[in-house]
Amino acid sequence: MIEVDSLVKHLGGRPVLDGVTFTAPAGQVTGLLGPNGAGKTTTMRVLSTLLRPDRGTIRIAGIDLSVDPEGVRRAIGLVTEEPGLLDRLTVREQLLFTARAYGLAPEAAAERVDLLTGALDLRGQIDARTGTLSKGNRQKVSLCRAIVHDPPVLLLDEPTSGLDVVAAAALEDLLRLEEVSGSKTVLLSTHRLEEAERLAVKVVGIAGGRVVVDCTPDELVARSGAPSFREAFVRILGAAALESGAAPGGPGA
Repeated sequence: MIEVDSLVKHLGGRPVLDGVTFTAPAGQVTGLLGPNGAGKTTTMRVLSTLLRPDRGTIRIAGIDLSVDPEGVRRAIGLVTEEPGLLDRLTVREQLLFTARAYGLAPEAAAERVDLLTGALDLRGQIDARTGTLSKGNRQKVSLCRAIVHDPPVLLLDEPTSGLDVVAAAALEDLLRLEEVSGSKTVLLSTHRLEEAERLAVKVVGIAGGRVVVDCTPDELVARSGAPSFREAFVRILGAAALESGAAPGGPGA
């Protein structure tokens, strides 16, 4: 489980997160949604220990982030919009290196790499250098790298960015497999509302650095009176963003 309580973070002298509180239960996907500049990426960066919180309490897989950030890093798998791969390594080398760094034995690491590359249709590129791959295949490698050590918590920040429809569907199938087989906690930040509606059991909506929605997709639709999830999102999150005076933000938001 992910537990976030009263999280505050300032960047450039302004509050980006202002008392964010939510939970992401184990064994399901929780969608983290919001307009540009809402604070989604900042939340992900804090949860993944890339940024320090100014205030608030965060527990991930039972670990207090302020007490044991290294323990949190071992417990998570992180996928961001930019894969950040080592271009000169092959797909196999990259994934085996990561698996061994997390302590997997050589045979277990090889089996895990074979399973994941097969699930995401990467076996044909497994000995290609990652710098030669398409953006979509690089993102697949990034996902494999994030889960190669079988972490209990997955933090996915725009994981399907750059993927075509077939690749995105394969990624969704893999997420369902990981979630069900390992009872993982998955926090998915995405601008693709149809993706969130398909995958997320609950959604947490942020606007102006504050949580304005914490419910199931069906509850969001019922609350808004809108005919669809997309329209419900626009009505509630859009109105909250306007009320907060939040301007559309850039990559750091």
